[in-house]
Amino acid sequence: MKKVLSFLMILFLSVCSALWVGGGSICAEAATKNYIIVIDPGHGGTGDRNLGAQYNGFSEKELTMRVASAMKTELEKYENVTVYLTRTTDTIVSLEDRAKFAKSINADFVFSIHFNASSEHNFYGSEVWTSAFGNYYQKGQTFGLIESDELAALGLYQKGVKTKIGSSGNDYYGIIRQCVTRGIPCDIIEHCYLDHAYDVQYLKDADFINRLGVADATAVAKYFKLKSSVNGNNFTNYTYKSVKKPANKVWHDSTDPDTCQIKVLAFDSGSRNALVEMTTKDSQSPIIYFSYSYDGGVTFSTLQMWDRTKNTQSFNINIPAGVTSSRIVCRAYNNYELFKQSNEVAIETR
Repeated sequence: MKKVLSFLMILFLSVCSALWVGGGSICAEAATKNYIIVIDPGHGGTGDRNLGAQYNGFSEKELTMRVASAMKTELEKYENVTVYLTRTTDTIVSLEDRAKFAKSINADFVFSIHFNASSEHNFYGSEVWTSAFGNYYQKGQTFGLIESDELAALGLYQKGVKTKIGSSGNDYYGIIRQCVTRGIPCDIIEHCYLDHAYDVQYLKDADFINRLGVADATAVAKYFKLKSSVNGNNFTNYTYKSVKKPANKVWHDSTDPDTCQIKVLAFDSGSRNALVEMTTKDSQSPIIYFSYSYDGGVTFSTLQMWDRTKNTQSFNINIPAGVTSSRIVCRAYNNYELFKQSNEVAIETR
Protein backbone atom coordinates (compact mmCIF):
# COMPACT_ATOMS: atom_id res chain seq x y z
CA MET A 1 0.00 0.00 0.00
CA LYS A 2 2.79 2.42 0.92
CA LYS A 3 4.50 1.69 -2.39
CA VAL A 4 1.27 2.46 -4.28
CA LEU A 5 0.81 5.80 -2.45
CA SER A 6 4.44 6.74 -3.07
CA PHE A 7 4.08 5.92 -6.74
CA LEU A 8 0.91 8.04 -7.02
CA MET A 9 2.56 11.00 -5.29
CA ILE A 10 5.60 10.82 -7.59
CA LEU A 11 3.29 10.57 -10.61
CA PHE A 12 1.27 13.63 -9.45
CA LEU A 13 4.40 15.71 -8.91
CA SER A 14 5.80 14.65 -12.27
CA VAL A 15 2.59 15.65 -14.06
CA CYS A 16 2.54 18.98 -12.23
CA SER A 17 6.13 19.64 -13.18
CA ALA A 18 5.45 18.85 -16.81
CA LEU A 19 2.37 21.06 -16.93
CA TRP A 20 4.21 23.92 -15.25
CA VAL A 21 7.02 23.78 -17.81
CA GLY A 22 4.49 23.51 -20.61
CA GLY A 23 2.53 26.53 -19.42
CA GLY A 24 -0.42 24.49 -18.15
CA SER A 25 -2.68 25.73 -15.34
CA ILE A 26 -4.00 22.57 -13.64
CA CYS A 27 -1.40 22.65 -10.86
CA ALA A 28 -1.76 26.40 -10.50
CA GLU A 29 -5.48 25.85 -9.90
CA ALA A 30 -4.66 23.24 -7.27
CA ALA A 31 -2.42 25.69 -5.43
CA THR A 32 -3.81 28.36 -3.11
CA LYS A 33 -5.00 31.30 -5.17
CA ASN A 34 -3.43 34.69 -4.65
CA TYR A 35 -6.16 37.33 -4.75
CA ILE A 36 -5.52 40.73 -6.26
CA ILE A 37 -7.51 43.45 -4.56
CA VAL A 38 -7.82 47.05 -5.74
CA ILE A 39 -8.88 49.68 -3.23
CA ASP A 40 -10.15 52.85 -4.84
CA PRO A 41 -10.00 55.99 -2.64
CA GLY A 42 -12.86 58.04 -4.08
CA HIS A 43 -12.41 61.59 -5.42
CA GLY A 44 -9.06 63.37 -5.12
CA GLY A 45 -8.00 66.70 -6.57
CA THR A 46 -7.08 70.28 -5.72
CA GLY A 47 -8.97 73.55 -5.88
CA ASP A 48 -12.68 72.90 -6.15
CA ARG A 49 -12.53 69.85 -8.41
CA ASN A 50 -13.50 66.31 -7.38
CA LEU A 51 -13.33 66.99 -3.64
CA GLY A 52 -16.40 64.98 -2.69
CA ALA A 53 -18.56 65.95 0.28
CA GLN A 54 -17.25 68.81 2.43
CA TYR A 55 -19.03 69.20 5.78
CA ASN A 56 -18.31 69.76 9.46
CA GLY A 57 -14.61 70.19 8.84
CA PHE A 58 -14.35 66.89 6.99
CA SER A 59 -13.23 66.46 3.38
CA GLU A 60 -14.36 63.29 1.62
CA LYS A 61 -11.29 63.10 -0.62
CA GLU A 62 -9.04 63.08 2.47
CA LEU A 63 -11.12 60.59 4.45
CA THR A 64 -11.28 58.13 1.56
CA MET A 65 -7.49 58.18 1.29
CA ARG A 66 -7.08 57.59 5.03
CA VAL A 67 -9.60 54.73 5.11
CA ALA A 68 -8.12 53.15 1.97
CA SER A 69 -4.61 53.30 3.45
CA ALA A 70 -5.79 51.74 6.73
CA MET A 71 -7.68 49.08 4.78
CA LYS A 72 -4.59 48.26 2.70
CA THR A 73 -2.36 48.03 5.79
CA GLU A 74 -4.77 45.67 7.51
CA LEU A 75 -5.49 43.54 4.45
CA GLU A 76 -1.77 43.05 3.77
CA LYS A 77 -1.50 41.25 7.09
CA TYR A 78 -3.31 38.33 5.42
CA GLU A 79 -1.75 35.64 3.30
CA ASN A 80 -2.38 35.06 -0.41
CA VAL A 81 -3.49 38.59 -1.18
CA THR A 82 -1.89 41.47 -3.09
CA VAL A 83 -3.34 44.93 -2.57
CA TYR A 84 -3.17 48.04 -4.76
CA LEU A 85 -4.55 51.57 -4.53
CA THR A 86 -5.89 53.47 -7.56
CA ARG A 87 -4.32 56.65 -6.22
CA THR A 88 -1.77 57.39 -3.52
CA THR A 89 -1.70 61.19 -3.81
CA ASP A 90 -4.26 63.99 -3.92
CA THR A 91 -4.75 63.89 -7.68
CA ILE A 92 -7.65 63.54 -10.07
CA VAL A 93 -7.90 60.07 -11.58
CA SER A 94 -10.76 59.39 -14.00
CA LEU A 95 -13.14 56.53 -13.27
CA GLU A 96 -12.11 54.91 -16.54
CA ASP A 97 -8.42 55.06 -15.62
CA ARG A 98 -9.16 53.53 -12.21
CA ALA A 99 -10.89 50.60 -13.88
CA LYS A 100 -8.20 50.31 -16.54
CA PHE A 101 -5.59 50.06 -13.82
CA ALA A 102 -7.55 47.31 -12.08
CA LYS A 103 -7.81 45.42 -15.38
CA SER A 104 -4.09 45.81 -16.07
CA ILE A 105 -3.22 43.90 -12.90
CA ASN A 106 -6.04 41.33 -13.29
CA ALA A 107 -7.88 42.45 -10.16
CA ASP A 108 -10.32 40.05 -8.56
CA PHE A 109 -12.40 42.84 -6.99
CA VAL A 110 -12.47 46.63 -6.76
CA PHE A 111 -13.66 48.34 -3.59
CA SER A 112 -14.40 52.03 -4.02
CA ILE A 113 -14.19 53.99 -0.76
CA HIS A 114 -16.60 56.88 -0.19
CA PHE A 115 -18.48 59.02 2.34
CA ASN A 116 -21.93 60.47 1.94
CA ALA A 117 -24.04 63.62 2.20
CA SER A 118 -27.63 64.49 1.29
CA SER A 119 -29.20 67.63 -0.10
CA GLU A 120 -31.48 68.10 2.91
CA HIS A 121 -28.89 66.80 5.38
CA ASN A 122 -31.37 64.41 6.95
CA PHE A 123 -30.03 60.94 6.13
CA TYR A 124 -27.45 58.94 8.04
CA GLY A 125 -25.90 55.46 7.97
CA SER A 126 -23.89 53.20 5.68
CA GLU A 127 -24.84 51.74 2.32
CA VAL A 128 -23.16 49.59 -0.32
CA TRP A 129 -23.78 49.94 -4.07
CA THR A 130 -23.14 47.12 -6.47
CA SER A 131 -23.79 46.08 -10.06
CA ALA A 132 -27.27 45.03 -11.16
CA PHE A 133 -26.02 42.34 -13.52
CA GLY A 134 -25.36 38.60 -13.27
CA ASN A 135 -22.39 37.33 -11.32
CA TYR A 136 -21.28 40.94 -10.65
CA TYR A 137 -24.51 41.40 -8.69
CA GLN A 138 -24.05 38.02 -7.01
CA LYS A 139 -20.51 38.78 -5.87
CA GLY A 140 -21.23 42.40 -5.01
CA GLN A 141 -24.32 41.61 -2.96
CA THR A 142 -22.64 38.72 -1.16
CA PHE A 143 -19.68 40.90 -0.17
CA GLY A 144 -21.94 43.84 0.61
CA LEU A 145 -23.87 41.88 3.22
CA ILE A 146 -20.62 40.92 4.95
CA GLU A 147 -19.43 44.53 4.80
CA SER A 148 -22.72 45.78 6.21
CA ASP A 149 -22.34 43.50 9.23
CA GLU A 150 -18.83 44.81 9.88
CA LEU A 151 -19.95 48.45 9.72
CA ALA A 152 -22.98 47.74 11.90
CA ALA A 153 -20.62 46.35 14.54
CA LEU A 154 -19.05 49.84 14.70
CA GLY A 155 -22.44 51.35 15.55
CA LEU A 156 -23.32 52.70 12.10
CA TYR A 157 -26.93 52.40 10.93
CA GLN A 158 -27.28 50.21 7.82
CA LYS A 159 -29.21 51.32 4.74
CA GLY A 160 -28.63 48.13 2.74
CA VAL A 161 -26.83 46.76 -0.32
CA LYS A 162 -28.37 48.26 -3.43
CA THR A 163 -28.28 48.61 -7.20
CA LYS A 164 -29.05 51.61 -9.37
CA ILE A 165 -29.73 51.60 -13.11
CA GLY A 166 -28.98 54.66 -15.24
CA SER A 167 -31.00 56.02 -18.16
CA SER A 168 -28.88 53.95 -20.57
CA GLY A 169 -30.01 50.73 -18.88
CA ASN A 170 -26.54 50.07 -17.47
CA ASP A 171 -25.20 50.50 -13.95
CA TYR A 172 -25.66 54.11 -12.85
CA TYR A 173 -22.40 54.58 -10.95
CA GLY A 174 -19.40 55.12 -13.19
CA ILE A 175 -16.78 53.14 -11.28
CA ILE A 176 -19.06 50.10 -11.14
CA ARG A 177 -19.96 50.44 -14.81
CA GLN A 178 -16.32 50.87 -15.89
CA CYS A 179 -15.20 47.85 -13.87
CA VAL A 180 -18.01 45.59 -15.06
CA THR A 181 -17.22 46.53 -18.67
CA ARG A 182 -13.76 45.10 -17.99
CA GLY A 183 -15.01 41.96 -16.25
CA ILE A 184 -14.27 43.03 -12.67
CA PRO A 185 -16.79 43.05 -9.80
CA CYS A 186 -16.92 46.37 -7.95
CA ASP A 187 -18.66 47.69 -4.85
CA ILE A 188 -18.96 51.27 -3.64
CA ILE A 189 -18.81 51.51 0.15
CA GLU A 190 -20.52 54.66 1.44
CA HIS A 191 -19.30 54.53 5.02
CA CYS A 192 -21.39 57.27 6.63
CA TYR A 193 -22.66 60.84 6.22
CA LEU A 194 -20.46 63.87 6.79
CA ASP A 195 -23.48 66.18 7.19
CA HIS A 196 -25.50 64.42 9.90
CA ALA A 197 -24.84 64.54 13.64
CA TYR A 198 -25.58 60.84 14.15
CA ASP A 199 -22.61 59.83 11.98
CA VAL A 200 -20.38 62.79 12.74
CA GLN A 201 -20.24 61.75 16.39
CA TYR A 202 -18.30 58.66 15.29
CA LEU A 203 -16.00 60.57 12.95
CA LYS A 204 -14.92 62.82 15.82
CA ASP A 205 -13.29 59.79 17.44
CA ALA A 206 -9.61 60.02 16.46
CA ASP A 207 -9.33 56.27 15.81
CA PHE A 208 -12.62 55.77 13.97
CA ILE A 209 -11.18 56.18 10.46
CA ASN A 210 -8.64 53.45 11.18
CA ARG A 211 -11.42 51.21 12.49
CA LEU A 212 -13.37 51.75 9.28
CA GLY A 213 -10.36 50.58 7.27
CA VAL A 214 -9.94 47.52 9.48
CA ALA A 215 -13.66 46.72 9.14
CA ASP A 216 -13.42 46.95 5.34
CA ALA A 217 -10.34 44.71 5.29
CA THR A 218 -11.98 42.20 7.60
CA ALA A 219 -15.01 42.00 5.31
CA VAL A 220 -12.71 41.31 2.34
CA ALA A 221 -10.81 38.67 4.33
CA LYS A 222 -14.07 36.97 5.27
CA TYR A 223 -15.37 37.08 1.70
CA PHE A 224 -12.19 35.52 0.26
CA LYS A 225 -11.71 33.27 3.34
CA LEU A 226 -8.22 34.50 4.13
CA LYS A 227 -6.06 33.89 7.17
CA SER A 228 -3.34 35.88 8.90
CA SER A 229 -0.48 34.82 11.11
CA VAL A 230 0.02 38.50 11.97
CA ASN A 231 -3.34 39.36 13.57
CA GLY A 232 -4.39 35.77 14.26
CA ASN A 233 -7.55 35.86 12.17
CA ASN A 234 -8.39 32.71 10.25
CA PHE A 235 -11.45 32.88 8.03
CA THR A 236 -10.69 29.79 5.92
CA ASN A 237 -13.75 28.07 7.37
CA TYR A 238 -15.90 31.20 7.55
CA THR A 239 -19.35 30.54 6.14
CA TYR A 240 -21.72 33.04 4.60
CA LYS A 241 -24.77 32.89 2.41
CA SER A 242 -23.97 33.48 -1.24
CA VAL A 243 -26.60 35.58 -2.97
CA LYS A 244 -28.20 33.90 -5.97
CA LYS A 245 -27.14 35.03 -9.42
CA PRO A 246 -30.09 36.87 -11.02
CA ALA A 247 -31.45 35.86 -14.41
CA ASN A 248 -32.07 39.50 -15.35
CA LYS A 249 -30.83 42.92 -14.29
CA VAL A 250 -31.93 43.87 -10.79
CA TRP A 251 -33.77 47.18 -11.04
CA HIS A 252 -33.66 49.65 -8.20
CA ASP A 253 -36.82 50.64 -6.39
CA SER A 254 -38.16 53.87 -7.92
CA THR A 255 -41.49 54.00 -6.08
CA ASP A 256 -42.40 55.17 -2.62
CA PRO A 257 -43.65 52.72 0.05
CA ASP A 258 -46.98 51.02 -0.59
CA THR A 259 -48.78 52.13 2.56
CA CYS A 260 -48.38 54.41 5.57
CA GLN A 261 -51.28 54.67 8.01
CA ILE A 262 -51.44 56.07 11.53
CA LYS A 263 -53.87 56.31 14.41
CA VAL A 264 -53.57 58.00 17.79
CA LEU A 265 -54.06 55.47 20.57
CA ALA A 266 -53.90 57.87 23.51
CA PHE A 267 -52.89 61.34 24.66
CA ASP A 268 -51.48 62.09 28.12
CA SER A 269 -52.16 65.71 29.10
CA GLY A 270 -49.50 65.64 31.83
CA SER A 271 -46.53 64.65 29.67
CA ARG A 272 -48.22 65.96 26.51
CA ASN A 273 -47.26 62.72 24.75
CA ALA A 274 -49.47 61.33 22.01
CA LEU A 275 -49.13 57.56 21.56
CA VAL A 276 -49.20 56.92 17.82
CA GLU A 277 -49.48 53.58 16.05
CA MET A 278 -48.03 53.48 12.55
CA THR A 279 -48.40 50.75 9.93
CA THR A 280 -46.25 50.85 6.81
CA LYS A 281 -45.18 48.44 4.11
CA ASP A 282 -43.07 48.39 0.97
CA SER A 283 -43.12 45.29 -1.24
CA GLN A 284 -39.85 46.16 -2.99
CA SER A 285 -37.58 47.68 -0.35
CA PRO A 286 -37.25 47.70 3.43
CA ILE A 287 -38.62 50.62 5.43
CA ILE A 288 -35.62 52.07 7.27
CA TYR A 289 -36.69 55.50 8.62
CA PHE A 290 -39.78 57.29 9.79
CA SER A 291 -40.50 60.88 10.83
CA TYR A 292 -43.46 62.65 12.38
CA SER A 293 -45.11 66.04 12.50
CA TYR A 294 -47.51 67.54 15.05
CA ASP A 295 -48.39 70.56 12.87
CA GLY A 296 -49.88 68.87 9.84
CA GLY A 297 -46.60 68.45 7.98
CA VAL A 298 -45.25 71.99 8.24
CA THR A 299 -42.27 70.69 10.21
CA PHE A 300 -41.05 67.13 10.68
CA SER A 301 -38.86 65.44 13.25
CA THR A 302 -35.41 64.13 12.44
CA LEU A 303 -35.49 60.71 10.81
CA GLN A 304 -35.99 57.90 13.31
CA MET A 305 -34.83 54.29 12.91
CA TRP A 306 -37.58 51.88 11.91
CA ASP A 307 -37.61 48.29 13.19
CA ARG A 308 -37.47 46.36 9.91
CA THR A 309 -38.85 43.20 11.48
CA LYS A 310 -42.26 44.87 11.98
CA ASN A 311 -44.90 46.48 9.82
CA THR A 312 -46.61 48.14 12.78
CA GLN A 313 -44.95 50.08 15.60
CA SER A 314 -46.00 52.53 18.30
CA PHE A 315 -44.14 55.62 19.48
CA ASN A 316 -44.71 58.84 21.41
CA ILE A 317 -44.92 62.29 19.89
CA ASN A 318 -44.44 65.12 22.35
CA ILE A 319 -46.74 68.07 21.66
CA PRO A 320 -45.11 71.37 22.73
CA ALA A 321 -46.81 73.49 25.38
CA GLY A 322 -49.11 76.09 23.91
CA VAL A 323 -50.27 73.92 21.01
CA THR A 324 -53.96 73.41 21.68
CA SER A 325 -54.90 71.59 18.52
CA SER A 326 -52.45 69.19 16.92
CA ARG A 327 -52.57 67.61 13.48
CA ILE A 328 -50.34 64.54 13.43
CA VAL A 329 -48.93 63.17 10.21
CA CYS A 330 -46.01 60.76 9.61
CA ARG A 331 -43.72 59.63 6.83
CA ALA A 332 -42.20 56.23 6.13
CA TYR A 333 -38.95 56.04 4.09
CA ASN A 334 -37.61 53.04 2.20
CA ASN A 335 -33.89 52.43 1.75
CA TYR A 336 -33.95 54.34 -1.55
CA GLU A 337 -34.93 57.42 0.48
CA LEU A 338 -38.43 57.56 -1.01
CA PHE A 339 -41.27 58.26 1.39
CA LYS A 340 -45.00 57.78 1.77
CA GLN A 341 -46.91 60.30 3.87
CA SER A 342 -49.64 59.06 6.17
CA ASN A 343 -53.18 60.18 6.79
CA GLU A 344 -53.63 63.11 9.17
CA VAL A 345 -55.10 62.71 12.66
CA ALA A 346 -56.29 65.80 14.58
CA ILE A 347 -56.28 65.77 18.40
CA GLU A 348 -57.24 68.35 20.99
CA THR A 349 -54.40 68.90 23.48
CA ARG A 350 -55.94 71.39 25.92
